[in-house]
This record gives sequence, structure tokens and C-alpha cells, in this order.
Amino acid sequence: MKKIKEIKIQNFKAFQQEQVFPVEGKHVLVYGNNGSGKSSLFWALYTLLQSSIKDDEDVLKYFKKYVASDKDTHQTLKNVFMEEDEESFIKLTAIDTETKLEETYTISHDVINTNNDENTLIQELNLASDFINYKLLHNFYRASHKQEVNLWPVFERDIFPFLTEGTQNWLEDIIKTPTLDVPRTPKDAVVSRNRKENYINEINALNIKIQNLLTEISGYANTFLKNHFFEGKDVVKVSLSFEKKFNFDLIRKKVWEENKQGQRHDELHIKLGVEIYDDTIPEKWRQIERVQSFLNEAQLTRIAIGVRIGALRTRPLASARFKILVLDDMLISLDLSNRMDVVRIILNKEEKDDLKFFDGFQKFIFTHDKGFFNLIRRNTDEEEWVYFNFNKDEKDSSPPKIKEDKTPLQKAIRNFEEDEFDACGNELRKEAEAILTEYLDPEMKKLNGDFETLSSKL
Repeated sequence: MKKIKEIKIQNFKAFQQEQVFPVEGKHVLVYGNNGSGKSSLFWALYTLLQSSIKDDEDVLKYFKKYVASDKDTHQTLKNVFMEEDEESFIKLTAIDTETKLEETYTISHDVINTNNDENTLIQELNLASDFINYKLLHNFYRASHKQEVNLWPVFERDIFPFLTEGTQNWLEDIIKTPTLDVPRTPKDAVVSRNRKENYINEINALNIKIQNLLTEISGYANTFLKNHFFEGKDVVKVSLSFEKKFNFDLIRKKVWEENKQGQRHDELHIKLGVEIYDDTIPEKWRQIERVQSFLNEAQLTRIAIGVRIGALRTRPLASARFKILVLDDMLISLDLSNRMDVVRIILNKEEKDDLKFFDGFQKFIFTHDKGFFNLIRRNTDEEEWVYFNFNKDEKDSSPPKIKEDKTPLQKAIRNFEEDEFDACGNELRKEAEAILTEYLDPEMKKLNGDFETLSSKL
């Protein structure tokens, strides 16, 4: 099994001078205020993994100095305050947990060693890993109350780019198949009928492929929702159907050009269908129209998480030797109870067999909610996790300040060494509370109960 040992980032997005993250093969929990660099770490990891399936030129564009008049620099992710000659890079050191052998992979303006076919480790990591951020959940209920929920924009931005098949992610595969060779009619000539028919057949095959994926995701999502959000009861059932599909005219209009996003989102439609269990009717399931009007935000968020986890389950990951799961404030719209349901699932606190799927991932969880950070921290083991605190003053252009967040016991030791005995005692009390909480509630099911003093817990 491979794990990430260390991440180094310099002059990339929010980061400026070299920032080192000593992960040491552990899971990672990050707290930081808005703009503090959490998403920069998210995109650094994603960019490095995606570089494994890109040509060098497609990677180098991320490390160019931005120039407004030069379109070739408009996709750069280099820190905007850095000059052109200042080095910018992302480095990842992997460690084999058995042999302890290490390998370092780099992408920068002059070094790229992640896409070498002779060493496919980062390609494997890219194929097996997943990234989920808060935008996914918000986009599930952006439709107005008069409209059906169209999930095409969600899949295009938040799901297809993170699902891989072969050496491409699904979005790249959809764009390239079949847009590379659209039959055109030269002046005073007629396109071969057979060629056009073959092309249309290829488009139809793509539509069927997308629908098959949606059906598979729906199946996994429904199992997940029933077993882990509704305690094995029939409550909600979802379906995903590709209602408005690709056709010859749509592709011929170059629908993938940057200025055609609105047209794509109007003319391509993935319908979210939702049924509610109702034992008062013979069919037992009642179809819900305009689900964003009928269901509340927590219910919609559960469905969104179910669909996203369902998408993750479509990938054959059991044999992967290197995989990470990166969650960026994905629970921002949930109340504490629902958030902890999801955390219990991802951490598999109850050690359920059908959740062992999550156990092989090295997890990265980012949040801007300090209380949520502390809750997860109190219910994770510092032998298996590392904790970071990101801070950024939004009033200036200084880089984020990042420090490893110490446990109460670590703080108590430091306070003791500095003769700060009152502070030491306070931290020891916090550590004792955390130990008792974990012992008395190992499955994290009593977190919303009344406050208990340390003496009552004892």
C-alpha cells in the first residue's frame, strides 16, 4: 500500500514561498477560515494527479505568469504576486507502508515526472482517487421552484471530471467522443451518407454509455441512502435519466466552446427523479415533482451525497494500491446531526462491512467550521491523523499562515515545560474529556445530547 508522506507547494494559488505538509502517511484534517488556502491545497492535489494523464504542454500552462493580453496564460494557477522567474511547483512524496521506500513526483514550469509511462504510480493514484467539494451539494438545488432539477451542470463540473475511465476522466472522454471529426459539407459537395450515419451512431452510443453510468450511480445511491441515512427503511428513492441528449446538430454548433456553456446547460438535461415511500397507495412509491420545492435542504443534501458516493462506487478500486479521498467543506449546508451521520459513514465508526470501501483511502478533510473540526478531531486518533490550522488575513496579500494543530495533551506537555501549570491543567482536562467521550460513545451517536461535565462522565 502506498500513502502520501509529504506535500510541498510553492507559488501555487494562495501559497507563496515553499510550504511543507508533513503528512507521514496519515489522514489529514484541516481547519481554516475562508480564503486561507484550503482550496489551494485541494486543487494542488487534484492538479498533480490530473497531470499524470496530460501532455507536458497541458501541465506547463498552470505555472506561467499571468498576462492579461496572452490567452495562453489564462489557465495559470501560479500565485498572482509572483514574478515570471520565481519558481512554482507542487511536489508529492509517496511512501510504501511496507518497504518504507519513497518516491517524489513533481510538476513545475520545468520539471514534470508524473506522466511517465515507465512509472505509472501517479496515474494509478489519479484513477483510484476522488475529490468532492461544497459546490456539488449547492448545485443540486439551484433550480427555481418552477423548474425540474437539471443535473447536467452538476455532472459536467463536479462529477464527470472526477470520474476516470481508461486514461481519461469522463468529461474529457465525452468532449473527445465524438467531437474531433464532425462531418462537414464542402462547397459544391455532399457529405457521404454512410459517414454521417456512422457518426450519428457514435453519438447515440455515447448517449447510451452516459445513461448506463447514470443507472449504475442511481443503484448505488439508493442502497447507500437506505442503509446509511434511513436505517435500512424505504424512505426515498432516486433515479437519474439522460432526458436531453447529444445530437448531430448540437455538436456541429461547437457546443464545447467556452462561450457555449449556457447553451450546453439548456440543451443537455440529466433529470433527477425522486420518489417518496407511501404505504397508503398500492404502488407504495409516490413520484415527487419539482423536488427542490418539496424537499428541504437537508434531504436534498443527503440525496446529493448519495449520488456522489454512488458515482464513486462505480469505479473498481478494490485492488488499487494508492488512493486518496479529498473532501472540501462538502457538509457546509448540513446541520450538526446530519454532518455527523456523514462523518460516521466516511470514518466507518461502526465498522460496517459495506463501508469498508472507505477504509483504503487516505482521507483529506477540509472545513472552515471550527466546531466541526474539533468534533472530528476528538473522534479520531492522532496516531492515524495529522491536523493543520490555516489562517489568512484577508486585508492584505500575505500568504496563509499554516501550523500543525496540536492535541490538548501536546499542548499540556508544552505548558508544563514552560511552567504554565494552570494552562497545563486545563489542557489535561480537555484530553480527559476527549478520551471519555470516545470511550462512552465510540460510534459518535450522542453528540447532540446535553452537555456533561467531566465529573458526570467519570
